[in-house]
Amino acid sequence: MGDLWRSKKMTLIKVSFHSDTARDIIETLGTLDLVELRDLRSGISFYNRSFVDGVRKCEDLTRIIDDVGDELSNLDIKAPEWPAEDELGANGLPKTVPTLESFEPFVRELDSELDLAKDQLKALKIYHNTCKEALHVLNLGHDVYKQASARIGKSLPAELELVPLAGASSKDTGSMHVVCGIVNNESVQSLERVIWRATRCNAVFYSKPIDEVLLDADSLDKKGKGEYVHKTFFMVFLVAKNSADKVKKISSYFGAELYPFPQGTAEYTEKLEGAKSQLEDAHLALEVQQDQIFGVLTKVASEYNKWSYVVAREKMIYDALNKSDYDIKRSNVTSIEGWCPTESLPLVQSVLTDTEVAKGRTAPIINVIHSSLTPPTFIPVTPFSSGFQALVNTYGTPRYREANPGAFCCIMFPYLFGIMFGDFGHGFLLAGLGYYLISKEKEFSKAKLSDMFEMIYGGRYILLLNGIFGAYVGLMYNEAFAFPMAIFGGSHWTNEHGHVQLLDREHGYDPYKVGVDPIWHHAGNKITFFNSLKMKISIVVGVIQMTVGICLSLLNHFEYRDWKKVWFQFVPEIIFFEGIFGYLVFTIFYKWAFDWVAEEKIAPSLLNLLIMMFMSPTAPIDEPLYGHQCYEDCSVAVSDGYCSISTIANACQISCGTGDHVDTLQSPADGVPQVRVCFSELQSQIQMVLLIAAFVAVPFLLLPIPFIEMYQHAKPAAGKDGHAKLEDDEDEDDGHGGEEHEFSVGDAFIHQGIHTIEFVLGSISNTASYLRLWALSLAHSQLAELFKDMVLGLGLSARSELGLGDGPTDIVIHVFVLWFTFATWLIMSFVVLMVMENLSSFLHALRLQWVEFQNKFFYGDGVRFAPFTFKNVVVGDAEDE
Repeated sequence: MGDLWRSKKMTLIKVSFHSDTARDIIETLGTLDLVELRDLRSGISFYNRSFVDGVRKCEDLTRIIDDVGDELSNLDIKAPEWPAEDELGANGLPKTVPTLESFEPFVRELDSELDLAKDQLKALKIYHNTCKEALHVLNLGHDVYKQASARIGKSLPAELELVPLAGASSKDTGSMHVVCGIVNNESVQSLERVIWRATRCNAVFYSKPIDEVLLDADSLDKKGKGEYVHKTFFMVFLVAKNSADKVKKISSYFGAELYPFPQGTAEYTEKLEGAKSQLEDAHLALEVQQDQIFGVLTKVASEYNKWSYVVAREKMIYDALNKSDYDIKRSNVTSIEGWCPTESLPLVQSVLTDTEVAKGRTAPIINVIHSSLTPPTFIPVTPFSSGFQALVNTYGTPRYREANPGAFCCIMFPYLFGIMFGDFGHGFLLAGLGYYLISKEKEFSKAKLSDMFEMIYGGRYILLLNGIFGAYVGLMYNEAFAFPMAIFGGSHWTNEHGHVQLLDREHGYDPYKVGVDPIWHHAGNKITFFNSLKMKISIVVGVIQMTVGICLSLLNHFEYRDWKKVWFQFVPEIIFFEGIFGYLVFTIFYKWAFDWVAEEKIAPSLLNLLIMMFMSPTAPIDEPLYGHQCYEDCSVAVSDGYCSISTIANACQISCGTGDHVDTLQSPADGVPQVRVCFSELQSQIQMVLLIAAFVAVPFLLLPIPFIEMYQHAKPAAGKDGHAKLEDDEDEDDGHGGEEHEFSVGDAFIHQGIHTIEFVLGSISNTASYLRLWALSLAHSQLAELFKDMVLGLGLSARSELGLGDGPTDIVIHVFVLWFTFATWLIMSFVVLMVMENLSSFLHALRLQWVEFQNKFFYGDGVRFAPFTFKNVVVGDAEDE
């Protein structure tokens, strides 16, 4: 918990070295994963920085490698992982990394080769598609031509010989012309209609859909990818040549591809054989070209991940160098600045020194900079704590050295979840799922998971602890799948004969060993009992958790040395909160611990107690919780001097001289029951003191801090303590330091007023918000019981309900009904209780953790520590982080 409790202490360092060794220094820092670099040239445009050419070179190589990756993906060529496990060092990085220059010429040559090959592939695809369309025109046009020839007055011979159109024309019509081609299906009707109008009905239009999908040449991109669509063959017969020219232009406008059609048998046969031969040659050439590209990509696939890693790594180095003050024209010395964990500073110094000395160079000079900038927040996480810390970071990153809610989220969040999800069986199943995911860490951590499953896997330890706490609370309720458990013995409410024994002075109650007595699950007032129990548990848990939050704010004030907030924020807050809600928790525990039956006293209503504490603080308490003062005789009460108590004055009006009614406190007579009046002077005094303290705390929370801030800012050279907003004229652009604003008295009072109102009203609303623990727990229990009684119970009682006997048929029917109801119960329990209720409890617990707990001390406006590290390079993906 030490690493989770607060962020690591950070130190701002400046590393100075010779400019010739700049790249090696940056590369060494990238392997350390310990320094977050600051941009020393934040005011300079990217295009005016020293290493912009290197960045552009890496971006160009990344584009080329991305294209190669796309081609590998299109051809289903899997690139092997790099580096292999045996090539990784202790820091998780490759032991040896090739230089960019070792493969850059080859990559650029490969890019040119692939561009040429893809251009050739595109041309071959177009040619292949043209040959295929030409063959369809000859095959389909043959049938259409026969119909057209018959229509103009010539009958075809028996051998289906093609009739030349020139000879088939009549004397007064001139020569017959034909236009044929292929067009997309959606354009056929429009094309026919336009041709019909353009030729003034002097055209015969035939069309026939093609069953085979054909390539849309216009959709082909540079990579040779195109869209395959359904097309239609058409043929138009016309008389005049100028009409034929007009139809050709119209067809081209609609995107049709026109093909000539032979007008004789010999020419048709020759064209048909030629089209088939051309299609075969085009198909062969296309396959050869695709095989050539496949062969080239197969050879480079083994290098793809290596290239991706090296280029992304090199780009990170150039980006880091652009953050330094490198300027070879101005100086031969280059410096970089960055934040480093204080405890890791000696390691950084020794590694940089040893690396440069081993190469025969001068060791870099490392200086610690005492800056007023607020450092970034660095909280190391483990596989166990990473999921819980992610819940906190989703709300906000902790401030530097602020108490981290993630340290408490590891236990508090699962416990809140367990209260709402409390069932031993359901919790056990959920914990089993978490344990299964943890046991598969080695397999799943290397596999590529879907987004949904990756999210579930990332919260495997959350699922485990949620299940454990759910099972634990279910054990306290002695309930599993809505069935009462008696694993710690039978009920203690029963006597030796098994009958329920009511409590009195002679029959005391022996508490059940663990949790709730199982007999309460069968009692007629079960709902009333569990409502009261779970409601009080919710209040107790909520007040305790919020008290922890207020105490954590005190530790934050100590860390930042903000003494005014110690005395005028924490102290008033703890007095107000504990004076009201802490006292409520005390009354709950006291009422639970006191034996009201043995003492023959009436247990007071805590709700009425709290209401009367605010509404009538001076009124005597008729049903006290503690400090009972009871009288059965007026003379004793008068002698003790309690006639000033209105309860005694009303009961003993004659003895106290406050009225004419007969005293109700007198010696018992035959047939007249003994009357006893109780009150508690001690309880009245304690409640009055707490109430006054709570009301006095409010102005102390509201007023002193703005006046103190006025005094501090009025001093001419007031120093600033801690890690609060610190400024540095030279570094304020990139130091996480926050922008310095001019102090405003009005803003100070408004800010403190908002905080006071939020805390006072929030204390009430936040405490009431914890009642969701009771509501969700009751809902989960009642739903589980409903499914058990109305679904599974129907199957268990089917024999009596359906009047089944002991015959084979009746047994089969009973078994089927039992199987069906059990399957239905299982599905409903999984969907509603294990999924929907699980998600509902998770979200409500998360809200309590974020709002009710964290708002007592957590600001969440920090900047997360982002060290310069090569671990951010994603291997196997063309993009780098």
